[in-house]
Parts: sequence; C-alpha cells; structure tokens
Amino acid sequence: MKSGLTHQIKHRQYANDEFMTPPELAKKLITLVPLRKGNTVLDPCPGKGAFYNNFPPEVFKSRILGDFLECQTDFDWIIGNPPYSKLDNWFVKTIELSTWGFAYLLGSINITPRRLEIVNEAGFGLTHIHLCKVFHWFGISAFCIWEKDKPNIIGYDRNIWR
Repeated sequence: MKSGLTHQIKHRQYANDEFMTPPELAKKLITLVPLRKGNTVLDPCPGKGAFYNNFPPEVFKSRILGDFLECQTDFDWIIGNPPYSKLDNWFVKTIELSTWGFAYLLGSINITPRRLEIVNEAGFGLTHIHLCKVFHWFGISAFCIWEKDKPNIIGYDRNIWR
C-alpha cells in the first residue's frame, strides 16, 4: 500500500475500525496471558464483551465504557482488541497504566519496529505472538503479549534498507 493512501486511512475523519472479536477466540487468547489470582485486569475497549466476559473468575476485571485515553487508574494487565486508528496513542496510554503487562489483538501489519521500540523503551518486552485469521478481517491478526521487564522474543531494526 502506498504511504499516501496509508496516511489518508490513518487520518480520516471517521475511523472504520470496530471489529468485534469472536468470543471463542477471545477465550482462547486469554488463556495465553500469564494471569495470576488477584490480578487487576482491564478491557479498555469492551465492545460486546468478548474479552471482558471471558476473563477468569480469579481476577478482578474492569472495563472502560468511556474514553480509555482519559483513564487514570493502573491495572496489572490490559487485554483487548484496540481501535487501530488510535494505536499510537493507545500504546502510550497502555504503557502508562499497565504494571505487569498487556496483550492486544492487532492486525499483523500494525506490529512495526517503531511501536516495538516505544514499548521496549518503557520496559516491556514482547514475549508471545499468536497468529490467527478471523473471517472478514483484513489479513492475519496477531495476539501480542508484552510483559514488564522481560526480553523480546523477536529482533527488529528501524533502518530503511535500499
């Protein structure tokens, strides 16, 4: 995709990025997160509750019904399917509020070296990637888990090679 078109999509007035996670997929993905009894867990973008409704009973779960970017409460874990049109701001806010880690279902094209660098500089390492395909979603999705003070499982560089 040409960068001009990418820029237009990213900066359009109305985002078209409400893609509801299938509940069975959310259930499976939650089992990949190293949650512990008593953890505080936030679904910052609950939609129809695919993640929120499937958090295990031994954690304290919360959801944001307003604007996540205005939230001021810390959580051990933040888990969900964020709006892709706001990912940069979403990552910054997630880093600010998450004390143990976070896990997001992303389009695989949204996992960029720049975003990895931002998260790494805040002390979070990418510890797990689970690839999946959801019917009617563009391309392959990746459920990515970042944990505080853990190393990355992948390498990257920000060079533009010619």
